[in-house]
Amino acid sequence: MNIRDQLLVEHSKKNTERIREFIGNDEQKLAALMECFFKNEFQVSQRAAMVLSAVFDHSPKLIAPFIPKLIESLTKGQYHVALKRSTIRILQFIEIPEKKTSVLFDHCLNNVVNVKEPVAIKAFSMKVLLNICKIFPELKHEVIPVIEIELERNESAGVINRGKKVLQALRKL
Repeated sequence: MNIRDQLLVEHSKKNTERIREFIGNDEQKLAALMECFFKNEFQVSQRAAMVLSAVFDHSPKLIAPFIPKLIESLTKGQYHVALKRSTIRILQFIEIPEKKTSVLFDHCLNNVVNVKEPVAIKAFSMKVLLNICKIFPELKHEVIPVIEIELERNESAGVINRGKKVLQALRKL
């Protein structure tokens, strides 16, 4: 299977699962998917992001070698919202490389305060911030006021729910 060609067949859960099954635990096939993900081709990258999430859910350790590049691309590039959402979703569940912690912390904090960011990106960013604060508890004093302000101005149930849970956990650190 040519992953790029298959991504272009259709944008569906069925096609996503077909590609995920094809990749399985094969690092070379994942590398081909990642090439599509990082390619600046809107439709291909967007669909690759959906497959990447599915691969991560099935085989999280398979993604590990790509985490530094995902973080670097996220913080330096103009990511399409689907790529950004997929990347930050994954980052909620992994150990952040220490060299990337600072830049990712700043990026996620900016996501929370940016009124133009979608709900999912804000919520996922809050969880990443919590995870970083678990390693560096002194940072919680920067995060708590930002989330409190976001909860006052945001009406989204997703942001409010995640924000309250993250605040509760941060206050216990």
